[in-house]
Amino acid sequence: MTNVLYTKDDLEFCVSDTFEGIYLTSLLDNMREKLVHGEWDDYDEVHHCCRIIHEFSQRPGLTIDYHLLRRAGEQLGMVMMSHGDIPADIYRSSGLSISDPLGEVVLLNYFHIAPQGRGNGTFWLKELLMPMYAAKGFTAIYLKSSHHKAFPFYDRFGAVIGNYTFPSDNGVFQRTGRIYRLPLETGHGA
Repeated sequence: MTNVLYTKDDLEFCVSDTFEGIYLTSLLDNMREKLVHGEWDDYDEVHHCCRIIHEFSQRPGLTIDYHLLRRAGEQLGMVMMSHGDIPADIYRSSGLSISDPLGEVVLLNYFHIAPQGRGNGTFWLKELLMPMYAAKGFTAIYLKSSHHKAFPFYDRFGAVIGNYTFPSDNGVFQRTGRIYRLPLETGHGA
């Protein structure tokens, strides 16, 4: 079921507890933009996102929230957040362990806004998502990102707690990434 959490001008910020294929549109738009502008990095976001959705949806006790950004029914963005029975070894390959109690942690698995919806990321994360999860009793958001253009965005909200390197899908490039911890302040609500 999809619920509208907030409206801002002609935008709807929604949340759904079930996955629909249309949610991947913003990932496809971003992949297309990379191809058009010669920034292909041999990393298929849609494939990796679908793999996580499948793996996480099979895990009892793990909840996936699909946050959506829409304008007049057009899908402009998706943020995938997971909480509940988070695997303790989720960042094992990077050699990092989550320091917070796992029941108090939210994982930000994907955050994509299509080019036509950009400029709303800070509002979405800072004013809606972080207060919403803080109000539910979560203490921190953890995330991995290998998108160097996103690093300054996440730097504003938390701290880098780990770095990692891995080969691109076909081994063409080495991708470097960061693991972030974004602290949540209690006493706020969206």
